[in-house]
Amino acid sequence: MNEEQLPQQETEPAPFVPSPVSRRIWAWMGLVYAVLIMLLITYWIATSHFITGLTGLMLFPLFGALCAQGVNNYHRCKRGERTGKPGLLLGSAICMGVITLSLLALGIVQLVDFFGGM
Repeated sequence: MNEEQLPQQETEPAPFVPSPVSRRIWAWMGLVYAVLIMLLITYWIATSHFITGLTGLMLFPLFGALCAQGVNNYHRCKRGERTGKPGLLLGSAICMGVITLSLLALGIVQLVDFFGGM
């Protein structure tokens, strides 16, 4: 038989390897921003008014992702996959968590103020 007549062997696909946690954290942050921007644009198109004073809501996903990344780095440091001081990483994650919750509260107050003042 010729080489051309031999059936071609199928190569096995590479095994599934999930993305690292840090990439998933930032992907979720991007998804939250996409939904927020879509809602803001939809409101603007429907009413021809911009929602103003959304500092808290627009910074909330960023600081939430920073908090989650800090917790992820803390766990990686505890397992020995990363260098650093676990206490410092956990402390920064807690600080980011407090800022995240504060920004969420500020964003809700800003939304209530905006819709209450219309």
